[in-house]
Amino acid sequence: MKNNMNYPLISVITVSYNAVLTIEQTILSVINQTYLNIEYIIIDGGSTDGTVNVIKKYADKIAYWVSESDKGIYDAMNKGIAYSHGEYCNFINAGDKFCSSSILKQVMDFNHVADIIVGQDLHVNEHNKIVSRSVLPRRYNLLHFYITTIPHQSCFIRASLLKKYYYDTSLKIVSDWKFYLQSIVLGGHSVAAYNNVIVICNPRGASSDNNRIKEEREKVLKDLLPAYIVNDYQCLSCLGEEFIENALFLFNNHWIRFLVKKGLAIMVKIVRIFK
Repeated sequence: MKNNMNYPLISVITVSYNAVLTIEQTILSVINQTYLNIEYIIIDGGSTDGTVNVIKKYADKIAYWVSESDKGIYDAMNKGIAYSHGEYCNFINAGDKFCSSSILKQVMDFNHVADIIVGQDLHVNEHNKIVSRSVLPRRYNLLHFYITTIPHQSCFIRASLLKKYYYDTSLKIVSDWKFYLQSIVLGGHSVAAYNNVIVICNPRGASSDNNRIKEEREKVLKDLLPAYIVNDYQCLSCLGEEFIENALFLFNNHWIRFLVKKGLAIMVKIVRIFK
């Protein structure tokens, strides 16, 4: 555990399973950080491919690690939360890596007051070519979460929040989405947007089962929200996801808002002239 009392302790948690080819780059990106107040935790799901040998190689740099069977990724993440002592938690899973050795210090210099600090992630393919880069919205509200979520690997969350809610292990895909609804949309906890890349993500078996995602989200909404809000949320599906995405883009784009505002002002002046 690195330590410097001038900065909050960050518990960086890596969840892994049979990741012998990718976990070393993740470990190195954590232990080589210039930020001095890090508690590194690895929760392995009982790997049989040599992953544990890689973890053991760096055991002196890891505050806590375990390799045992679990009930899925959210169960493993909950284990990491339970073992953590940090003020903030970050989840960087096997195969992902921090974009630079100074990024944690940059983030904490930017803000270590907000309940949730969220940055951008960069997705690359197997040839290390950029596939996509996340875009941060102006507001994190129910409309935002209708379309997408927050990339947990580029997120720093107060441990007290995670230990209040934990991740719902009955959900297989959208438990982190549920957490954000509980903490941000319903709980009103503060979010600070760090408009820079924090993590580089490698391709993996992503949550791409759209039917399962829809089913789990509907279950979450019925559990958390009044029926009339759920009905309004479901009405958005009638507009189509592409329409909502375009609307959010326009809403979040500063220059488009500026031009629309100026255009309306000019139109008002013209109307007054010709009255």
